[in-house]
Amino acid sequence: MTVKQDSAIFCNHGPKGWQTRDKGELAGLRLAVKDLFTVQGHKNSAGNPEWLRQAPAATETSDSMNKLMMQACQFVGFTHTDELAYSLEGNNHHYGAAENPKLAGHSCGGSSMGSAAAVAADLADIGLGTDTGGSIRVPASYCGLYGIRPSHGAISAQGLLPLAPAFDTTGWLTNSAELLAKVGDVLLPKQSIYKVEELLVCQSLFDLIEPELANALSNKLDEIAPYFAKVREFDITDTGILNELADAFRILQGREIARTHEQWLTSLSPDFSAHFAPAISARFEMALALTATEEAQAKQVQQRWQKMMQQLTSTSALFLPTTPTVAPKLGADTSALRAKILTLTAMAGLSGATQVHIPDISLTVDSNLSEQNDSEQLAPYGYSLLMAANNDRTLLNLACDISK
Repeated sequence: MTVKQDSAIFCNHGPKGWQTRDKGELAGLRLAVKDLFTVQGHKNSAGNPEWLRQAPAATETSDSMNKLMMQACQFVGFTHTDELAYSLEGNNHHYGAAENPKLAGHSCGGSSMGSAAAVAADLADIGLGTDTGGSIRVPASYCGLYGIRPSHGAISAQGLLPLAPAFDTTGWLTNSAELLAKVGDVLLPKQSIYKVEELLVCQSLFDLIEPELANALSNKLDEIAPYFAKVREFDITDTGILNELADAFRILQGREIARTHEQWLTSLSPDFSAHFAPAISARFEMALALTATEEAQAKQVQQRWQKMMQQLTSTSALFLPTTPTVAPKLGADTSALRAKILTLTAMAGLSGATQVHIPDISLTVDSNLSEQNDSEQLAPYGYSLLMAANNDRTLLNLACDISK
């Protein structure tokens, strides 16, 4: 497809074509960066014009940006994000929605939509973004990209505009597993690397997705099973907890967001709803109304889930769907889809685990999957591998091995 105007992908502000070194591990690779990472002397919008208007120019460049630029990346521009990164939709009320370069007429997903679109459209080689509740993993699934949500805290958040610090991570998107791992070599701390012997599968998760997708995942599972010495069921002994994950994450994330942004939100005139898309405004109102009691109850769910995740070791990985559907049509009502997505993405979010999306599934789009009859198009899809926290390098190595 022809990529429509870059203004739906790239921000007007910020440097363009910036390169600080000629030699490095990532020499000449084009870097598109979600408009949440600071660059000294420049402003960020965080996807919101009022934020951009009030924001001072940054006094320092973010740690992740510095590391990538030191390896000779070429910075091609800031990319659009959903407002303050508080959405998985891939649509910005003020700046528009980038069309999915790999599925015409469909969404890129959010909130790292611009970075995903830039890589999918071959306008960048690396898309730097963030993942709090799925903002790397969802666009990776929709756009047919490799993407990683690293272990929480594995990468410095210095110079990153926060959404919910207890869940915020710096992630990235590429068109190959090898480049995904190469960026990890630059950004991740030193870690022991293990051979992954065991693949865990939770059949209950297949019930959360479209039947056509479940069949495709089952076939893919059969294909990759020989890479592992053992394949076994991930034991959900805590009956019903999968139904509680999305709401627990919503509450804990919301309380974090309130602590982070309440002062700024309540300072806006006449009230903050005038400065945001209705859905984003409603989400902020919900976050500000949450109580300490609700947070305490959600933490109990989180602790129960963390206990379940102790089944994962440094030599085992969990196979799971990344998203419950392929990319929805641009402009479609995705409000009901959000909770379904969060059920899947909260598995890593609530446990601090690391997760990689591998995009080697595609399906013919039909009305059941995409709300329109696009029988001529192939929709990107894929699956995720999830490992216990601080096994990011092991997981990236595994993704490279499986993707060969």
